[in-house]
Amino acid sequence: MPSSPETEATRAIEDYMRALNNRDDSHLLDLLHLPHIRISGAGVKIYTSRKQLEEEYLAEFYERAGTEWDHTDLDSVEVLHISEQKVHLFIQWTRRRNDETAITTQQALWVMTEIDGIWGAQARSSFAPA
Repeated sequence: MPSSPETEATRAIEDYMRALNNRDDSHLLDLLHLPHIRISGAGVKIYTSRKQLEEEYLAEFYERAGTEWDHTDLDSVEVLHISEQKVHLFIQWTRRRNDETAITTQQALWVMTEIDGIWGAQARSSFAPA
């Protein structure tokens, strides 16, 4: 029996966080559908190619996370809307230092889509800076 869109979308975001924390950049990028849209407090960024994700997305993340960042906890996931190929997730995450103290906690809306049988993040919106 196939899993529900809600289960698959949630699994994809959990997999994304595992890849992020394991510094598995290749797998992390596999979980971002193109074009990938990031809406932050500083504006909108649209990534249109895998090369752009490799060259810009990862560098931008590590710059935002800062040198003290060790890992990110996915604090909560709430499903807001569901269709067969798209799920809106409202999440909360916390960036942490290696001693488990929090650097920042943010909330975001992630739009997860299924393309060619693969669930991944198509767009994200938060009020996080930059």
